Amino acid sequence: MHKSKKLILLMFLVVLAVACAGCGIFGGGSQPAGGDIKELAGITVIVDPGHGDTDVGTIGVSTGRYEKDVNLEISLKLKEALEQKGVNVVMTRQDDNPLGPADEQDVGERKEADMQKREEIIESANAQLLISIHQNRFEDESVAGPQVFYLRNEADGREYGVQFAHSLQQAINEDLAIENPRKINHGNWRLLKKGNQPSAIVECGFFSNPKEEALLQTEEYQNKLVAAIVRGSGDYVAEYGV
Repeated sequence: MHKSKKLILLMFLVVLAVACAGCGIFGGGSQPAGGDIKELAGITVIVDPGHGDTDVGTIGVSTGRYEKDVNLEISLKLKEALEQKGVNVVMTRQDDNPLGPADEQDVGERKEADMQKREEIIESANAQLLISIHQNRFEDESVAGPQVFYLRNEADGREYGVQFAHSLQQAINEDLAIENPRKINHGNWRLLKKGNQPSAIVECGFFSNPKEEALLQTEEYQNKLVAAIVRGSGDYVAEYGV
Protein backbone atom coordinates (compact mmCIF):
# COMPACT_ATOMS: atom_id res chain seq x y z
CA MET A 1 0.00 0.00 0.00
CA HIS A 2 1.23 3.49 -0.78
CA LYS A 3 2.64 5.36 2.24
CA SER A 4 0.15 8.23 1.93
CA LYS A 5 -2.77 5.80 1.88
CA LYS A 6 -1.38 4.01 4.93
CA LEU A 7 -1.10 7.33 6.75
CA ILE A 8 -4.69 8.28 5.89
CA LEU A 9 -5.93 4.87 7.05
CA LEU A 10 -3.99 5.15 10.30
CA MET A 11 -5.41 8.62 10.99
CA PHE A 12 -8.93 7.35 10.29
CA LEU A 13 -8.51 4.46 12.72
CA VAL A 14 -7.21 6.78 15.44
CA VAL A 15 -10.17 9.14 15.02
CA LEU A 16 -12.57 6.18 15.03
CA ALA A 17 -11.05 4.76 18.22
CA VAL A 18 -11.36 8.10 20.01
CA ALA A 19 -14.96 8.48 18.90
CA CYS A 20 -15.87 4.96 19.96
CA ALA A 21 -14.23 5.40 23.35
CA GLY A 22 -16.32 8.51 23.95
CA CYS A 23 -19.46 6.58 23.06
CA GLY A 24 -18.65 3.81 25.52
CA ILE A 25 -18.26 1.21 22.74
CA PHE A 26 -14.92 0.02 24.01
CA GLY A 27 -14.92 -1.36 27.56
CA GLY A 28 -18.52 -0.62 28.50
CA GLY A 29 -19.50 1.31 31.60
CA SER A 30 -19.55 5.05 32.08
CA GLN A 31 -18.52 7.76 29.68
CA PRO A 32 -15.76 10.20 30.58
CA ALA A 33 -16.96 13.31 32.41
CA GLY A 34 -18.40 16.08 30.29
CA GLY A 35 -21.67 17.36 28.90
CA ASP A 36 -23.82 20.40 28.23
CA ILE A 37 -26.31 19.95 31.09
CA LYS A 38 -25.12 21.74 34.22
CA GLU A 39 -27.98 21.27 36.70
CA LEU A 40 -29.80 18.37 38.29
CA ALA A 41 -33.32 19.43 37.31
CA GLY A 42 -34.54 17.43 34.34
CA ILE A 43 -31.86 14.74 34.30
CA THR A 44 -32.42 11.04 34.98
CA VAL A 45 -30.64 9.31 37.87
CA ILE A 46 -30.75 5.58 38.56
CA VAL A 47 -30.84 4.68 42.25
CA ASP A 48 -29.91 1.07 42.97
CA PRO A 49 -30.64 -0.25 46.49
CA GLY A 50 -28.03 -2.99 46.75
CA HIS A 51 -29.01 -6.61 47.45
CA GLY A 52 -32.61 -7.62 48.19
CA ASP A 53 -34.90 -10.66 48.30
CA THR A 54 -32.88 -13.74 49.36
CA ASP A 55 -29.60 -11.81 48.97
CA VAL A 56 -29.52 -10.00 52.32
CA GLY A 57 -26.02 -8.54 52.01
CA THR A 58 -24.01 -8.06 55.17
CA ILE A 59 -25.61 -8.32 58.64
CA GLY A 60 -25.33 -5.74 61.40
CA VAL A 61 -22.89 -6.82 64.08
CA SER A 62 -25.09 -5.51 66.91
CA THR A 63 -28.67 -5.31 65.70
CA GLY A 64 -28.61 -8.20 63.24
CA ARG A 65 -30.40 -6.09 60.63
CA TYR A 66 -29.91 -6.97 57.01
CA GLU A 67 -27.98 -4.65 54.74
CA LYS A 68 -30.66 -4.98 52.04
CA ASP A 69 -33.25 -3.31 54.31
CA VAL A 70 -31.10 -0.32 55.26
CA ASN A 71 -30.01 0.08 51.64
CA LEU A 72 -33.67 0.35 50.66
CA GLU A 73 -34.46 2.84 53.43
CA ILE A 74 -31.66 5.16 52.35
CA SER A 75 -32.42 4.70 48.65
CA LEU A 76 -36.09 5.64 49.05
CA LYS A 77 -35.04 8.78 50.94
CA LEU A 78 -32.54 9.52 48.15
CA LYS A 79 -35.26 9.10 45.55
CA GLU A 80 -37.48 11.62 47.31
CA ALA A 81 -34.65 14.13 47.81
CA LEU A 82 -33.59 13.93 44.16
CA GLU A 83 -37.16 14.31 42.96
CA GLN A 84 -37.44 17.48 45.02
CA LYS A 85 -34.58 18.81 42.87
CA GLY A 86 -36.53 18.03 39.71
CA VAL A 87 -34.67 14.80 38.94
CA ASN A 88 -36.35 11.87 37.21
CA VAL A 89 -35.42 8.90 39.40
CA VAL A 90 -35.38 5.32 38.12
CA MET A 91 -35.23 2.70 40.89
CA THR A 92 -33.88 -0.79 40.29
CA ARG A 93 -36.14 -1.92 43.13
CA GLN A 94 -38.62 -0.18 45.44
CA ASP A 95 -39.38 -3.06 47.81
CA ASP A 96 -38.03 -6.46 48.79
CA ASN A 97 -39.94 -8.48 46.22
CA PRO A 98 -37.85 -10.64 43.84
CA LEU A 99 -36.94 -9.00 40.54
CA GLY A 100 -36.85 -12.41 38.86
CA PRO A 101 -39.20 -15.42 39.04
CA ALA A 102 -40.63 -15.73 42.56
CA ASP A 103 -40.87 -19.52 42.25
CA GLU A 104 -37.13 -19.99 41.58
CA GLN A 105 -35.74 -22.05 44.48
CA ASP A 106 -32.06 -22.00 43.58
CA VAL A 107 -30.47 -19.04 45.37
CA GLY A 108 -27.78 -18.60 42.73
CA GLU A 109 -30.26 -18.59 39.86
CA ARG A 110 -32.51 -16.23 41.79
CA LYS A 111 -29.62 -13.79 42.28
CA GLU A 112 -28.60 -14.03 38.62
CA ALA A 113 -32.17 -13.22 37.52
CA ASP A 114 -32.10 -10.26 39.91
CA MET A 115 -28.86 -8.93 38.41
CA GLN A 116 -30.07 -9.38 34.86
CA LYS A 117 -33.21 -7.40 35.62
CA ARG A 118 -31.19 -4.58 37.17
CA GLU A 119 -28.97 -4.54 34.10
CA GLU A 120 -32.02 -4.27 31.86
CA ILE A 121 -33.32 -1.33 33.89
CA ILE A 122 -29.96 0.45 33.70
CA GLU A 123 -29.52 -0.15 29.98
CA SER A 124 -33.02 1.12 29.13
CA ALA A 125 -33.09 4.13 31.47
CA ASN A 126 -30.91 6.42 29.31
CA ALA A 127 -29.78 8.01 32.57
CA GLN A 128 -27.14 10.64 33.26
CA LEU A 129 -25.98 9.17 36.61
CA LEU A 130 -26.19 5.91 38.58
CA ILE A 131 -25.87 5.64 42.36
CA SER A 132 -25.80 2.21 44.03
CA ILE A 133 -26.34 2.20 47.81
CA HIS A 134 -24.57 -0.35 50.02
CA GLN A 135 -23.20 -0.96 53.51
CA ASN A 136 -19.63 -2.08 54.12
CA ARG A 137 -18.00 -4.71 56.33
CA PHE A 138 -14.47 -5.43 57.57
CA GLU A 139 -12.96 -7.91 60.01
CA ASP A 140 -11.60 -5.09 62.18
CA GLU A 141 -14.60 -3.60 64.00
CA SER A 142 -12.82 -0.28 64.52
CA VAL A 143 -12.84 0.50 60.80
CA ALA A 144 -15.52 3.05 59.94
CA GLY A 145 -16.53 5.73 57.47
CA PRO A 146 -18.45 6.05 54.20
CA GLN A 147 -16.53 5.36 51.01
CA VAL A 148 -17.37 5.80 47.33
CA PHE A 149 -16.22 3.39 44.64
CA TYR A 150 -15.92 3.74 40.87
CA LEU A 151 -15.34 1.23 38.08
CA ARG A 152 -11.92 0.04 37.02
CA ASN A 153 -12.69 -2.41 34.24
CA GLU A 154 -10.40 -5.43 34.49
CA ALA A 155 -10.99 -6.20 30.80
CA ASP A 156 -9.21 -3.07 29.58
CA GLY A 157 -7.80 -1.41 32.70
CA ARG A 158 -9.76 1.77 32.05
CA GLU A 159 -11.45 3.78 34.79
CA TYR A 160 -14.96 5.24 34.68
CA GLY A 161 -16.83 7.67 36.91
CA VAL A 162 -13.76 8.83 38.85
CA GLN A 163 -14.82 12.49 38.93
CA PHE A 164 -18.35 11.56 39.97
CA ALA A 165 -17.05 9.37 42.80
CA HIS A 166 -14.75 12.16 43.95
CA SER A 167 -17.60 14.70 44.05
CA LEU A 168 -19.74 12.32 46.11
CA GLN A 169 -16.93 11.43 48.51
CA GLN A 170 -15.98 15.07 49.08
CA ALA A 171 -19.56 16.12 49.84
CA ILE A 172 -20.11 13.16 52.19
CA ASN A 173 -16.85 13.76 54.06
CA GLU A 174 -17.58 17.46 54.46
CA ASP A 175 -21.31 17.43 55.21
CA LEU A 176 -21.16 14.53 57.66
CA ALA A 177 -17.97 15.86 59.28
CA ILE A 178 -16.33 12.44 59.01
CA GLU A 179 -13.60 12.19 61.65
CA ASN A 180 -11.26 10.06 59.54
CA PRO A 181 -12.40 10.76 55.97
CA ARG A 182 -11.87 8.00 53.45
CA LYS A 183 -10.76 8.39 49.83
CA ILE A 184 -12.46 6.98 46.76
CA ASN A 185 -11.52 3.49 45.62
CA HIS A 186 -12.26 1.25 42.66
CA GLY A 187 -13.52 -2.21 41.73
CA ASN A 188 -14.75 -4.29 38.82
CA TRP A 189 -18.45 -4.26 39.67
CA ARG A 190 -20.81 -5.72 37.15
CA LEU A 191 -23.62 -3.17 37.36
CA LEU A 192 -21.26 -0.21 36.94
CA LYS A 193 -20.41 -1.51 33.48
CA LYS A 194 -23.96 -1.07 32.23
CA GLY A 195 -25.27 2.04 30.51
CA ASN A 196 -23.25 5.05 29.40
CA GLN A 197 -23.68 7.17 32.54
CA PRO A 198 -21.08 7.91 35.23
CA SER A 199 -21.76 5.42 38.02
CA ALA A 200 -20.70 5.01 41.63
CA ILE A 201 -21.23 2.71 44.59
CA VAL A 202 -21.75 4.50 47.90
CA GLU A 203 -20.75 2.29 50.81
CA CYS A 204 -22.57 4.33 53.45
CA GLY A 205 -20.63 2.94 56.39
CA PHE A 206 -19.53 -0.24 58.12
CA PHE A 207 -22.08 -2.69 59.49
CA SER A 208 -19.14 -4.35 61.27
CA ASN A 209 -18.60 -1.24 63.42
CA PRO A 210 -21.21 -1.26 66.24
CA LYS A 211 -21.35 2.53 66.61
CA GLU A 212 -21.60 3.23 62.90
CA GLU A 213 -24.09 0.42 62.35
CA ALA A 214 -26.44 2.01 64.88
CA LEU A 215 -25.88 5.48 63.41
CA LEU A 216 -26.71 4.30 59.89
CA GLN A 217 -30.15 3.22 61.06
CA THR A 218 -31.18 6.61 62.48
CA GLU A 219 -33.44 8.96 60.51
CA GLU A 220 -31.22 11.95 61.21
CA TYR A 221 -28.04 10.36 59.89
CA GLN A 222 -29.75 8.83 56.88
CA ASN A 223 -31.20 12.23 55.98
CA LYS A 224 -27.79 13.91 56.31
CA LEU A 225 -26.20 11.21 54.18
CA VAL A 226 -28.86 11.56 51.49
CA ALA A 227 -28.48 15.34 51.46
CA ALA A 228 -24.71 14.94 51.01
CA ILE A 229 -25.19 12.52 48.11
CA VAL A 230 -27.57 14.95 46.43
CA ARG A 231 -25.15 17.82 46.99
CA GLY A 232 -22.24 15.80 45.60
CA SER A 233 -24.28 14.84 42.55
CA GLY A 234 -25.18 18.49 41.99
CA ASP A 235 -21.56 19.56 42.40
CA TYR A 236 -20.45 17.02 39.81
CA VAL A 237 -23.10 18.05 37.28
CA ALA A 238 -22.36 21.75 37.80
CA GLU A 239 -18.60 21.28 37.30
CA TYR A 240 -18.46 18.68 34.56
CA GLY A 241 -21.91 18.54 33.00
CA VAL A 242 -23.73 15.44 31.85
